[in-house]
Amino acid sequence: MLFSVSMFPIASTRSLAEPVAMVVDELDRAGLHFEVTGMDTVIEGEWDAVMPVIKRAEERVRADFDRVFMVLTMDDHKGTSNRLHESVNEVERILGRSVRHALP
Repeated sequence: MLFSVSMFPIASTRSLAEPVAMVVDELDRAGLHFEVTGMDTVIEGEWDAVMPVIKRAEERVRADFDRVFMVLTMDDHKGTSNRLHESVNEVERILGRSVRHALP
């Protein structure tokens, strides 16, 4: 399963980097496979392993902020693995080039 999560406080004047780091720390401590992007964090894992970690992350952010906004999507593709990278690899094979561009 792939999960995409965006979680951040609303009505805070503080930087979003700190609460995002809290979420990433919870994922890392749990040993989950994930990638952080500029818009979300993509996690690969099973429902029972991922959902308790997302709950802990929300509780951690909520401890410091009165209001937390979260968008969570999930893609359950039976019989697949390593989708965190393999989906991108498939697009690159079709194009014959990398689609992973780093900014200068």
